[in-house]
Amino acid sequence: MPIKPVDCGIAAAALCAVIAAFVLAYAHSGETSRILLKCDGGEWVFPADAAETVNVSGPLGNTVVEIRGGSAFFASSPCLNQTCVAAGPVRLPGQWAACLPNRVMLSVGENGNRNEVDAAAW
Repeated sequence: MPIKPVDCGIAAAALCAVIAAFVLAYAHSGETSRILLKCDGGEWVFPADAAETVNVSGPLGNTVVEIRGGSAFFASSPCLNQTCVAAGPVRLPGQWAACLPNRVMLSVGENGNRNEVDAAAW
């Protein structure tokens, strides 16, 4: 069965649609990132390029979050196992870390895009 010009056109259109879908799904918008910090007492949003040390009060005591050089990390926490401190910095949109015993959540999102962890994870 010979290949017709219409077949080539349909294949080219399908390939263009697949490439466009990948570009839209994985391309960064070029917008600046933001650091989201949540706890039982509230929610704070910082620009990723901020230089802040934030003390967050939780059920176990104070958790210290450092925001430096486009990333954020748990500097210290009153929890027993210190998993949140060992998690290291978050810097890319969609990354997150949490101190679950002290109920503190740290994540990175893009401005204008609610790129956050859903309620089921929290």
